[in-house]
Amino acid sequence: MANVRDAHCHACGTAFPTSDKYPRTCPNCGTQVWANPIPVSVVLVPVRHGARVGLLVVRRSIEPKKGLLALVGGFLEEHETWQQGGAREVREETDVVIDEATLVPFWFTSTEPRPNRVLLFSTATEMDAAKLPVFSATNETSERGLVFGPDGLEAAFAFGLHVEAARRFFAARGVDGAHEFIAL
Repeated sequence: MANVRDAHCHACGTAFPTSDKYPRTCPNCGTQVWANPIPVSVVLVPVRHGARVGLLVVRRSIEPKKGLLALVGGFLEEHETWQQGGAREVREETDVVIDEATLVPFWFTSTEPRPNRVLLFSTATEMDAAKLPVFSATNETSERGLVFGPDGLEAAFAFGLHVEAARRFFAARGVDGAHEFIAL
């Protein structure tokens, strides 16, 4: 039998009578439990490499979608703003340090078909590839690189909403054509 999220009241331990809907009200102590969406901060980091500007990406070394590319991002901690969390994720996943105060909202959306994640996409200030620090693989990311161009990203990227964000970024800059990946 699979574990059911919030099967028991966190206040008194009583089992909830149903586990198929929210909010749940404990029949013993009256505590209510809600299933609020989880915020995710995703940062589009433009990086100049020669005459072109690409987006900083990582190759995932964890599931889901292990081995595929993703924009840099992750779940916010309860004490963080979306800017702080985005800057932390960029540092943790790529060894690149960005100033959280320079992040600009880009696109906010919810996952589908279950809107249980709210993705807060932002853009960082453009960086120069030659000035990026050396990359160290982590348990979450095995490679760091750049993608150029929007076409065909769905075959290379782990998440459809990351594809959409990258396409929006490239469209705003008038960039089209097949994507290319280079490791950094």
